[in-house]
Amino acid sequence: MAEVENQQQIAHPDVLGNASRTPVVFTSPLLYQVEMRVNALKKLQVDYFKVQAEFHKEVAELEHKYFTKYNVLTEKRRDIVNGMCEPTEAECGLNDAVEKTSAEQNKKSSNDASVVGIPSFWLTCMKNVADDIPDFVTEEDEPILEHLTDIVVEDNVESFKLHFHFSSNEYFNNPVLTKEFKLKIEPNEEDPLNFEGPELVAMRGTRIDWKSHEKDVTKKQMTNTQKNKRTGETRTVSKTVRTESFFNFFCNPEWVEDSENMSHELEAAFQADVSLGSFFRERLVPRAVLYFTGEVTDDENDDDDDDDDDDDDDDYEDDLNDFEEADSDAGCDSAAGCKPIQQFLNQANQGNEECRQQ
Repeated sequence: MAEVENQQQIAHPDVLGNASRTPVVFTSPLLYQVEMRVNALKKLQVDYFKVQAEFHKEVAELEHKYFTKYNVLTEKRRDIVNGMCEPTEAECGLNDAVEKTSAEQNKKSSNDASVVGIPSFWLTCMKNVADDIPDFVTEEDEPILEHLTDIVVEDNVESFKLHFHFSSNEYFNNPVLTKEFKLKIEPNEEDPLNFEGPELVAMRGTRIDWKSHEKDVTKKQMTNTQKNKRTGETRTVSKTVRTESFFNFFCNPEWVEDSENMSHELEAAFQADVSLGSFFRERLVPRAVLYFTGEVTDDENDDDDDDDDDDDDDDYEDDLNDFEEADSDAGCDSAAGCKPIQQFLNQANQGNEECRQQ
């Protein structure tokens, strides 16, 4: 009986304030009748998860229904941001405090009549995010993101797409870059007892049609002069290496599925893209104007996870240092070739692009 009581206590670590204790597991064989009863409980658990999946499915369908109403508002936002329409005074007024502030600002900005829409709206939103996004936006990305005119969430109940719309620019030919995610709502038939709710299980991006190699901010050319020790002759060797860039988010135009066979590094990179995609869908796009003005940030979220993050950093510090100087030969068409952060970009790719003698 002591074993059972101990197991019950450990199952509620928040009550005891001791989450580090190891759960007790029965190692001795159960009596036949007891084992049958446990199996019956497991079957009930599976049925419970199935009902829970029905709940999540209905929530997703309800959310999808309201996306139609959201889209009316986000399309209006797009038109204002891009100068396609001018809001009326009634549309500009929120309350007396806001109107007073706006009036004071209008007195200070009498020379802005030539400004169309809200310049650099989405770039400013992304730069103002205090948590994830700054790690994905580099100085080289910013001139391209100046051309970002809209971010649209397309909801399809069991999947969603993020459409990044760009004005004509000197970097690539794509008018829209899309990232698509598949959602699994129901328990896995092969392992139903591990159901933890809906999860994103697959993704794919867009092949970016860069106008030239020089415009591709996800890669850079590196040159090195080599000297022959015997003859003294020198040669110049160049190679292409992958760089950190927000546009690595769109890599992998073919579906990449979450799998137990993934390496730790690929799994981490997959989850990083999932986190970023979810952030755009659930936070940044719905609250864009508040990120633009800096009125909402995410640095106060997940404060309790800071210590855990530090521990993770310590675990991988030595390995990441080894990878920081690594080169990559994989392109954006491969799952291993594109990572949202530089460390995982380098970790996933083992070889160098073949050197060319100039």
